[in-house]
Amino acid sequence: MNLCLAILRRELALAWQRPAELARHALFFVMVAALFPLSLRPDPATLALLGPGVLWAAALLAVLLACGRWFDEDLRNGWLDQCQLAAQSAELPLALPLAARFVAQWLLVAVPVLLAAPLVALQFDLQGPALVALMASLLLGSAVLVQLAGVAAALAAGLRGASLLTLMMVLPLATPALVLGTLAVHAAQQGLPAGPALQLLAALLALACIACPWLGAVALKQAVGD
Repeated sequence: MNLCLAILRRELALAWQRPAELARHALFFVMVAALFPLSLRPDPATLALLGPGVLWAAALLAVLLACGRWFDEDLRNGWLDQCQLAAQSAELPLALPLAARFVAQWLLVAVPVLLAAPLVALQFDLQGPALVALMASLLLGSAVLVQLAGVAAALAAGLRGASLLTLMMVLPLATPALVLGTLAVHAAQQGLPAGPALQLLAALLALACIACPWLGAVALKQAVGD
């Protein structure tokens, strides 16, 4: 576990040295979500109807922007080899250090997006229960998106066009999370309980937490071996 904590501290320390990176993803999220209403008529009902889907799509794009070439630098500078050796010496599966990377990436990418989401949601007239459902769905769904993007980035590590490959792999896999997150907000807007959609999203997160670190570890072992 000391190895996992060391990896988490390393990622946070590296991000702290580049504060502009922390703001870039949230700024991209705000730009995408804020520019979309300009192409529509200023009808509150239309904005409220489309708002959840727009915010979720913007969150997905922000995660993909951050994770497109996630492991390329680590592969070039030998950090992945060192991490694999450290895991072997500590008698830990590589999936555990990779899970720590997922947690760090979620903190660095998703948290800024979550902090910006309530402000952007106001222009779509998402308030009260709808805003609560939006934040809950983004909290759960962003963790799913980060792990899916991490596995895709591990599969594409070291390949040409890694960002495009990651995008093509993540988009179909992220569709259930996007649909469930949007349905939760729409249910809250109509006065219906958002719990069922959020529970399914939580189940999806649990499945991702179990499967994604192991799948990513297998992909990284293959990338290091090549």
